[in-house]
Amino acid sequence: MIVLEKMPYRLEHTAICIGKFDGLHCGHRVLIDSIRQYENKQKVLFTFSFPDTGSIYSEQEKRFLAEKLGIDVYINCPFDDRLSHMSPGEFLDQVLRGQCGADVISVGEDFRFGFGRSGDVNFLRGRSERDGFTLHVFPKKEMYGEPVSSTRIRKLLGDGEIEKAGELLGQPYFIYETVCHGNQIARAMLDMPTANQIPPPGKILPPFGVYASRVRTKYGVYDSVTNIGRKPTIPGENAAGVETHIFEFDSDLYGTKLCVELYAFLRREQKFSGLDALREQMKTDKERCAAYFRTRGVQ
Repeated sequence: MIVLEKMPYRLEHTAICIGKFDGLHCGHRVLIDSIRQYENKQKVLFTFSFPDTGSIYSEQEKRFLAEKLGIDVYINCPFDDRLSHMSPGEFLDQVLRGQCGADVISVGEDFRFGFGRSGDVNFLRGRSERDGFTLHVFPKKEMYGEPVSSTRIRKLLGDGEIEKAGELLGQPYFIYETVCHGNQIARAMLDMPTANQIPPPGKILPPFGVYASRVRTKYGVYDSVTNIGRKPTIPGENAAGVETHIFEFDSDLYGTKLCVELYAFLRREQKFSGLDALREQMKTDKERCAAYFRTRGVQ
């Protein structure tokens, strides 16, 4: 997948979907699916770079997921002074049609663009008829009687509703980061080695605690149990991190990217009386996690 940021872009004959795409959830995937049908055109996801105010997925994670979803070109366009002052016509003619070579444009029904958000789908419909490009406009997707939105998913994550958040996202919520060295306590003293990751600032995390998880590595897919938090039983100041014990796995992952998918909340993070008590609880967590996947038949 090609990643582009600063203009100018030099693309031709593309099918393009446009939006903020925080989460790339089920509603966003309707737009992505609509452009994937055009086999003879480059599939472009066009999003905007805003100051980070808390996102479901980091920029790295969105790119990782976009490639999995079949996107050929990922554009993260800076929403700078020049772009914010473009009229709807200028943005369409100069950026989407000109630089991006859009033959097909796919948007949500509430899409607004151009200076003062003055452009909308009615403007695009008129220009589509005049200029001859194909336009797809989609209503908001609903689940459980409410529109699917990033705001709704953020609240579910904050409330620890990890399974329901995964349903709205279209796949389990995940962390995709480099495996880094930890303090080695889990391996040396608890006999349960873990893959350690530090999530980037601004990424929304679910409540600190233990989760049934699954990891995707270059070696395959494995069941696992993940702790998100600050390891209160371990002495010292510990930064918020992600620790994952992978079942039946003993390969070196340091320095590689690891995708950790969260499936179910098992318990809140807590401080134990010592490492022996923590070791026993970790064994229980592992058993509960194995039972979760066994009884639900998660693939």
